[in-house]
Amino acid sequence: MGGNFSYIDFYHKLETQLAVSTAAKRKIWSKVIIENNLDIKLLSNLLNCEKKIALRFSWLLSEIGMSFPNKLLIELPNLLTKSDQIIHFKFIESFATYWFLSGVPLENESKAIDLLFEWLSSAQTNITTKSRSLKVLFILSKKYPDLKNELILHLNGQIYKNGKGFEKRVLKILLKLEDD
Repeated sequence: MGGNFSYIDFYHKLETQLAVSTAAKRKIWSKVIIENNLDIKLLSNLLNCEKKIALRFSWLLSEIGMSFPNKLLIELPNLLTKSDQIIHFKFIESFATYWFLSGVPLENESKAIDLLFEWLSSAQTNITTKSRSLKVLFILSKKYPDLKNELILHLNGQIYKNGKGFEKRVLKILLKLEDD
């Protein structure tokens, strides 16, 4: 965007256009954020806007994680701290996706593990969040072998409670855990 880039103009553009944005547009904006090394902490004030803007900003964060996982990883501790203040939707559950895309920051691992097991076990958690929680917990069990047995217990308790698609994912992970 060159030397004429304005953070304020870009923020305003997001504020006015996010609510009706497409995935393609959010992908472009994620590149703008990276190319201009924009502070996601400042942009995260968009999470306090109306629900459609806040929700689509969370999707923009996912887009950043897909294309630039290290940028999102750096920002996750701050976003996690801010998550309790977001009132329009369950922003905290977005972290199952963020951690899947970029990894779990070391300083958030303990809280992440607790949340991921909670989401995996909750009847109120949607299947997408459960599936991503499962994948992140599997990755963390490689780093922390003590998690393996707890994960196996949780999975055995959840295997038949969430439909055939989830059942297949659980069985795959259980087989991998048993092979280790």
